[in-house]
Amino acid sequence: MRKKLLVTSIILLSIIHIGQGQSFWFGPKGGGGLGFQNWQNSQTNALFTPNVDLFIESYSEENSGAVYASLGYHTRGSAIRAFDFNGQLFSNQGFKFRNAVAEVGWKKQLALQWSSIPYFGFGIRGEYTISNNLADYARFANPFYPDKELARKWMYGVTVSGGFEYTLTDLIKGFVELSLMPDLSDQYFQPPLNNIIDPWTREKINLQERRIRNVTFEVKVGFKFLRKVIYQ
Repeated sequence: MRKKLLVTSIILLSIIHIGQGQSFWFGPKGGGGLGFQNWQNSQTNALFTPNVDLFIESYSEENSGAVYASLGYHTRGSAIRAFDFNGQLFSNQGFKFRNAVAEVGWKKQLALQWSSIPYFGFGIRGEYTISNNLADYARFANPFYPDKELARKWMYGVTVSGGFEYTLTDLIKGFVELSLMPDLSDQYFQPPLNNIIDPWTREKINLQERRIRNVTFEVKVGFKFLRKVIYQ
């Protein structure tokens, strides 16, 4: 809990610092992504996920680097898809975790004389799970499905990103961004379970411990607007 509070405090302080009495960029970004998880006892696939953020970013005349902070809504998770003997999809189930995400980090533009300006960045994230859909699977009474009560509320992780910026006007830029977002804490934890009834064989089985973490790959587009402070 201390790590999660520390991450959240750093993000909030960064947002306040960037916006205090100086020029800064701000704007929205959003898009889609692929969510991955390893449920150990079942083979999972990528889950297609939406994302949206509002961000603020420090301004530098020399483009020497920028500090940024963002608040957003992201879906994490994974999917199970089953196919028949003819290769036709007959079952498509997804485990979805709808998270509020706060992030702070640093980004740097590359000094290349291109029409678009490439950049890269690194950040740390704090996340809170607003809701999930695990209750949808309770009716199956299947121990291989995750239990809603065992999902964690607070997580943290890192973000590695890169993209291209396009200058539209002196005060507006557009950009395309790719992000890899692995978690460093568990989205779901289940202790070992013994003498569980297998729903197919009706025999008693033991389930090993599950520690499930999210890894998400996201593609985003956005716009940034300059709030420029001119000192007299």
